[in-house]
Amino acid sequence: MRHSCIFAVFSLALVNLGGCGLEDTGPSALNPATNVDPVFSSFTLTEQTSTTLFHDLSLAVEPATSDNSQASAMARDIRQQLSAFLTIAYNEVTPPTIASVRNPLDLMRRVIGEGEIANFVEARQYISDRIDAGEAGEYSNTTNDVSVRFTDQGAFEEGLPVADYEWRYPIVKWVYTPDTSNLVTRVFTWVSSGTFPEGSTRPSATLGTEFLPRDFLTTGYNDQARLHSEGSIVIEGEREMAFVREYDGLNTDTINIDGTDIGTNQGTTGGPEFSFAGETVDCLKIRMLYAEQRVEVFTSLDQPPRVENPDNPGELMSNPDYCLNRDASTHSYQAMNTGLRI
Repeated sequence: MRHSCIFAVFSLALVNLGGCGLEDTGPSALNPATNVDPVFSSFTLTEQTSTTLFHDLSLAVEPATSDNSQASAMARDIRQQLSAFLTIAYNEVTPPTIASVRNPLDLMRRVIGEGEIANFVEARQYISDRIDAGEAGEYSNTTNDVSVRFTDQGAFEEGLPVADYEWRYPIVKWVYTPDTSNLVTRVFTWVSSGTFPEGSTRPSATLGTEFLPRDFLTTGYNDQARLHSEGSIVIEGEREMAFVREYDGLNTDTINIDGTDIGTNQGTTGGPEFSFAGETVDCLKIRMLYAEQRVEVFTSLDQPPRVENPDNPGELMSNPDYCLNRDASTHSYQAMNTGLRI
């Protein structure tokens, strides 16, 4: 799996937090995390789909004109790739809108945003209190050695595999660090339950988000306070999607889809192949420029992430022909004006 910048910064923030003397700042500084173990009728979300993680991107990639067949094919397959990783179903309208989603990132966003878990409500209130006091604070299930598990009752009663009805989140954290970043950082991770073949990558997902403390609220999705988010999703078949989303200044989305370390033989071969807009590829990068209403697409096939360095035989270097490393896009097109993130 790739390691993104926000999680490295987050780890440093925890180190700095450890030196803040939280144990000496009174009861309000105590980490309030407890065991969380709710049961849902279903993990599939069919209502309020405008709150899902990639609702804006799904609409924004639609071409500005319908007579551009190549752009239409790319928009269709961008949505298809998002669906492969996030189990998104679309309504048959133009442009397509999200009808339902079933994935651990959107489910966690929903229960936090709708205030459905009492301990997560307490976590946000705790962070808000720390912001008001101008003092560092952390909500962390790992620090308190407590677990977060969601159960899908419908999937369980259907006799589906444990990976379908039990979702575990090893990390759920909010951290406020006024003396360093002066941001609120939230990170949660999911790791699939069940057993998988030896030598394969266990499916997993991670989402990290940075919020401005002055706009941080104890209710709702806090999207108005977002500055930056990034994460990754690994699915069976050794495929991975990593993303970086900027909500301030640049206002862009970058989606990287390729093989895992195992799927690319530790970066020395191309990854699992898939179809995209009539082509066979094994690496796909999508950049959505919201202010310019432009989509840039980068693709490659049979190019490994790393190649031998010609100046230092025996050493590997980033392959400039690998799609994630390219500066110039393979294709680009003008997208429709959705009024979102402009």
